[in-house]
Amino acid sequence: MNAQVAQRIGQGTKKVMVIHGWFGPSVYDGFFQDFDLNAYEFAIVHNPGYGVAKGSAPSADMTALANSLFELADQLGWEKFQVIGHSYGGAAGLRMASLHPERITSLAGIAPVMPSGFDATAATNCGANESTGPAFMAAFAKGKDASDGPRMIAAALDPVLARDAHAMDALMANLYSCINEETYKQYFLVWTGCSFVNEVKGLGTRTLFLLGQSDPFAALNYVTPTVQSMQPGKVEVKQIPGGHFLTVSGKQKAAEALKAFLN
Repeated sequence: MNAQVAQRIGQGTKKVMVIHGWFGPSVYDGFFQDFDLNAYEFAIVHNPGYGVAKGSAPSADMTALANSLFELADQLGWEKFQVIGHSYGGAAGLRMASLHPERITSLAGIAPVMPSGFDATAATNCGANESTGPAFMAAFAKGKDASDGPRMIAAALDPVLARDAHAMDALMANLYSCINEETYKQYFLVWTGCSFVNEVKGLGTRTLFLLGQSDPFAALNYVTPTVQSMQPGKVEVKQIPGGHFLTVSGKQKAAEALKAFLN
């Protein structure tokens, strides 16, 4: 067992693989209902170790995750397709495009992790220090309601979401229902340890990086080196109101941007 499709939305001929990030797939709940479902089909994927793919071991690194996602595309019969990825799902999309650029017709990264992972720029943006990594690794065991649990991380990444108690409670409940501590810890290591900067140099995939204006992590200075390393004119960067969980805290503007971008 590897990555699996949890839901297929739409019946169009334009295929879109939708990849979640560290805090799981609930960020896409209800998000695609107003898209043109006669033109597109969205496959909501659960990464190995999450949700319907909970029986699979979490991926060893971003390349392994990308290969698992290609295997899933093969099972679906999708030779070419578009990708939408949130957070480390954006990094997975970039890794897929760098491995098989002929198969990925476009990529939209929503508050995306870059090929450099949790690099010095990201650490500075987030005010991280030597205690941050251990605190994040230990957070899951504290519980979904703990002030020093994953709720703390989500609130720091998305102050807009933090002001919506119902949305934050839903994110935490869904996180704890779809993964265990092992998966949580492993994917923290996977996304923070991303290291495929050289592989995206000169990449010509049509790409959108959608950033939240209140997201301290995936900020403009963090994505700029990747943008500059890819083919000129192939990457669009758009900033909209919201934080890291843009499909929740900036849902309307995020949907508008993606509708305009998709082929």
